[in-house]
Amino acid sequence: MDKYKTKTAFNKWFSPIKVKKFSFSDQMKIASFDKYHKKLSFHKALKIYLYAIDSEKESLRDLDTAFIDESIQKEMGLESISFSQLSRKLAEIDSTILLAVFNQLLGSIKQKMPTHKRNSLYLVDSSTFSLNKNLFPWAEFRKTKSGIKLHLKYCFMDHEHSYPEEFKITHAVEHDDHHLEVFVHDPEATYVFDRGYLNFERMDQMHWDGYFFLTRIKKNTKVHVIENFEVPEAKLENGSSILSDQIVALGSSTYLTSRFRLVTLEDVHGKKLQFVTNRFDLTAEEVAQAYKFRWQVELFFKHIKQHMTIKRFFSKSEQGVTNQLILAMIASLLTYLIKLETGTSATTFQIKRYLRYLLFKPAEEWLERLVPT
Repeated sequence: MDKYKTKTAFNKWFSPIKVKKFSFSDQMKIASFDKYHKKLSFHKALKIYLYAIDSEKESLRDLDTAFIDESIQKEMGLESISFSQLSRKLAEIDSTILLAVFNQLLGSIKQKMPTHKRNSLYLVDSSTFSLNKNLFPWAEFRKTKSGIKLHLKYCFMDHEHSYPEEFKITHAVEHDDHHLEVFVHDPEATYVFDRGYLNFERMDQMHWDGYFFLTRIKKNTKVHVIENFEVPEAKLENGSSILSDQIVALGSSTYLTSRFRLVTLEDVHGKKLQFVTNRFDLTAEEVAQAYKFRWQVELFFKHIKQHMTIKRFFSKSEQGVTNQLILAMIASLLTYLIKLETGTSATTFQIKRYLRYLLFKPAEEWLERLVPT
């Protein structure tokens, strides 16, 4: 453990962020922020807000009160800070600087764990965060409530390695279908998405442009069977059965797709599921399994809502809410980087839980619980 020289567990967790390596324009934005915020510099603000996110602080008042702890005062370089100052400063941070932090961490992950066609899937989905109409009138959603939506591209390599790779934040009223193209730009990558994104012309365009996709078709989708493949007679390990594996074209006389692959499965409850893809190199079972991995992005949404304070936003302004969501994405990457560095078999939630209780203890105490012996 001699290689770990950082004083505290929190400082070790935060250390991958290298502000001095940002672009000149981003450093100028930080300098501008610091010029008008002598007490709460960008660096201190970033540490405080990430501490609040990862420690699951219920409110900025709760965060304000936490500064009675001398360990927090020492770590943050502040004796006290009011909740009103914290709320105001959160809404004043330029979101592009926080995105620069996220992208810097993402670059570090890509260096340590490169992705390619054979070792990863990109899971695309969105989640809505409902808000009080009176407190968040700017967040367009429904007549009775407001809301925002997090559109996410989630990199899944296996059950040990997955992380948010790209995201966009919009008002909840915006439909998912309008945002898939934003995330499709990695040639030969496989994008897994649900039926809410189903669009025949888009599927053709992805196929022609060299991207792979996997999704489910709707019950009323018109299917034109061109060829049938043999399917295994035995049931799969989970009790499901492959009913058919076919080459098909989808659509009607007005628009007919290219030739794709359609795998039809019956699950243990007798429900029929149909998956369409342009991956012909996988077995029918692998196609079904790949779509099942889409559940991992749902688990990520559940995690940030339940364990990263996103169930309650610190700021009422649109900028403050946006910044808090970006901070949650940053916190998740920081935790995943610890997993990569230590090679631990612990889940990111377990890593986070250890950090919470050993936050201001020597980093070695935290890492020794994670590093395999």
